[in-house]
Amino acid sequence: MAFNLPIEIQKIDETTESWSHLYNLHAEINKSNGSEYLNTGAERSKATLVFKVRYFKSLEDIFLNTQLYRIVYRGNIYNIEDYDDFKEQHKTIRLLGVASQ
Repeated sequence: MAFNLPIEIQKIDETTESWSHLYNLHAEINKSNGSEYLNTGAERSKATLVFKVRYFKSLEDIFLNTQLYRIVYRGNIYNIEDYDDFKEQHKTIRLLGVASQ
């Protein structure tokens, strides 16, 4: 596996509603199925990427709190929609990111 693409994970402060830097990581990134949706009558495509990162214990907080975290990759913001620690092996974590509009 090539964990060679830099990403940043940010967390929102629920009191101030401001995002702050949490981790700089290196990820393996793959495109996921793009979904089509309607927004004010115009059809657009949401960019959806799978970010695979090496496991470390602090990432477990994302599992039940995905709405508090986001990924910044190449200047684009991706909301974390899913967290997957395959069979709870604690080797890699797959984070499903959907581009925010």
